[in-house]
Amino acid sequence: MSQFLGRQDCIESLRRDIIDLQGVVLEVFSRTGPVRCHSWKYPDKLSCNLDLVSLLDRYDFVDGEDEFNQHSHIVLLELVIDR
Repeated sequence: MSQFLGRQDCIESLRRDIIDLQGVVLEVFSRTGPVRCHSWKYPDKLSCNLDLVSLLDRYDFVDGEDEFNQHSHIVLLELVIDR
């Protein structure tokens, strides 16, 4: 499985998954109100207060930056868990 770590298609898929999950979270919040729990990825912040747009911009695929892309892949997986 490590051969997939940092691949552009994997990172793009994770980004779409996070956007989809966030849409579902917002739909639930519209009915129940925000859930005030700490983020798994950023325990010093509330999960509902994470700026996902800036996080997705920060951890996007960069051509020729294999190490950064592998790091981004892992961070995006952690954000899926956090959602």
